[in-house]
Parts: sequence; C-alpha cells; structure tokens
Amino acid sequence: MSLEWNETETVFWADQHESPSEAIVTTVAAKERVTETSLPPLYNQVDPDALDTLVVGQSADDIQISFTYSGYTVRIRDSETIEITST
Repeated sequence: MSLEWNETETVFWADQHESPSEAIVTTVAAKERVTETSLPPLYNQVDPDALDTLVVGQSADDIQISFTYSGYTVRIRDSETIEITST
C-alpha cells in the first residue's frame, strides 16, 4: 500500500483495521515507512484496550480524545474516524 501523506490523515478505522489502536499504529508506521514493531509501544502514551473500548462503545458524536504518539497528534472525534497529524 502506498500512502501519500497530507497534513492530516483521516483514517476510517473500521474499513481496514480490527481496532482503533491498530489503525493508529499501522498508519503512523506507513507514514514513517517502518514496521509497526519498530515504533514505540502505543501503551507508552495511552492504554490501547481502554482506547478501543471507549471508541467502539460510543455513538458517533460522543468522543473527544487527543494525544501524541511517535511525533504525531492523534484526534478521535467520533466512533468511526481518526485524524493523525504530524506535530
């Protein structure tokens, strides 16, 4: 998969990923052109299980989550999309 990086990458996580946390790591790895295992663990920034539970368990407009991961700002504003922006 070739990923052209714009200022903000919007990921519709349910289309291609099992979970929001997987989508975040996979997207950042693609941007950095590295394997997912070469990135720092997501759990250094946020609990991946808790994140997945919060995102999957909410209705479309009930979420406001923002954190940094491996040089990127991650914003989750609904249960379907994740915005990832280089910081």
